[in-house]
Amino acid sequence: MDYKINHLSTVEKEIEVSFSAEEVQAQFKQEYSQLSHSVNIKGFRPGKAPLNVLKQFYGKNVKADVERHFISEGMQEAVLKEKLRLATNPEIFDENELTETGAFTFKLRAEVFPEIDIELKPFEHDFTPIKYDDTMLENELEAIKAKFIEYKESDEELSAEKDRLVISFVGKIDGKEVENTAGKDVTVIVGDGKFVPDFEKALPGHKKGDSFTADVKFPEDYRSAELAGKTVQFTIDVTKVEKCENAPELTDEFLAGKEGYPDTVAELKDQIKKNIENYLDDISMQGKKSIAIETYVNEYDFEVPPSFMLNEKNARIDDYKREFKAEEVPAEELAKIEDDAKFAIKRYIILNTLADKLDIKVTDKDVDIAFAQEAAQYGLPAEFANKLREYAGEERINAKKYEIKEQKVLDKMVEKMVFTEKAEEKAEEKKAEKKTTKRTTKKAAEKEAE
Repeated sequence: MDYKINHLSTVEKEIEVSFSAEEVQAQFKQEYSQLSHSVNIKGFRPGKAPLNVLKQFYGKNVKADVERHFISEGMQEAVLKEKLRLATNPEIFDENELTETGAFTFKLRAEVFPEIDIELKPFEHDFTPIKYDDTMLENELEAIKAKFIEYKESDEELSAEKDRLVISFVGKIDGKEVENTAGKDVTVIVGDGKFVPDFEKALPGHKKGDSFTADVKFPEDYRSAELAGKTVQFTIDVTKVEKCENAPELTDEFLAGKEGYPDTVAELKDQIKKNIENYLDDISMQGKKSIAIETYVNEYDFEVPPSFMLNEKNARIDDYKREFKAEEVPAEELAKIEDDAKFAIKRYIILNTLADKLDIKVTDKDVDIAFAQEAAQYGLPAEFANKLREYAGEERINAKKYEIKEQKVLDKMVEKMVFTEKAEEKAEEKKAEKKTTKRTTKKAAEKEAE
């Protein structure tokens, strides 16, 4: 076998593979020899059928087998020798007609992952972690107290904080219903702050069976760009009103014997504080990982495989159309989708290249730990992790292994990064930054650190 490679670009290769007439003849001879001992032809003993009879009955099949053999062998040998990392399945073309007496040649065009000269570096970047403060603890304590509030259904008007009601609602602008502004049988606790202020202000003074409208102005920095700063008219139907009958205070006496809670308030506070600090540490680490991979993606410029890019972009376009129920994607959104798709592919290539260079391994113990963590997230005992893995299936386990490998590389990146802590920004500055960096597509919130 012989081959020639043509480097169309750093990510596109064309390879011409050729097998000599002698190699072709030898392969046909081997195929017919094996065939003669495995088939039964009426009138002939096994292995004794003449070659012309075998060709008459099985010539087309043998030719197809020989052709598949040469294409497979030629492709594998060329890819291995050139150390190509295929991004897509190669396209076979320009085959000459295979005969038993002549040479056989074909070409293949392949997209490959680029070879990038990359290593861990001490890149510098600002980072402001979220720090613990006592208001976080107080909020958690209030959430625990809320679980033990006793309510009683009432026909009176809603009047006080902590009272609860069940409502259905729909929002409209200029008489047209606005997406993601409708809810049915939604429970609202007054003063809970889970709805925008204007919405909550409209609820007091209403009772079971009331139906009314309220103009609700959404904050300028609202998380949805479609609603930020807009005034939406809501039609609200009240299904139930419940009065807060008893809001207990957290005391040692109250906690004593409560399942899942320590016996004293002091122990509870210590437990919650540790949980918050662990959570903030995790959030900080994820933030650092996100900064690290974004730094590397911006630092290293290289081509990405065209088909890989096209598939990634089309998947995101389909997601956008489903989410926003759109027939077409606006030009500015399409540009964002293309940027996000290219970022995701570069991220993938960088992490895989570094994983190979750093010889990152994923062990069975790593997988066991990952499933144990997953079990804990669902509130399941540690021993249930084995069941999760047992029923996961090979595809999910492989996905879990890849996720673990990525996280190990990201950990190495973060270790090498040099983070400089900045003074915490003022609230006004944060709002301004949030507005300028807002993205509205589904794929814009790509989970870089997962």
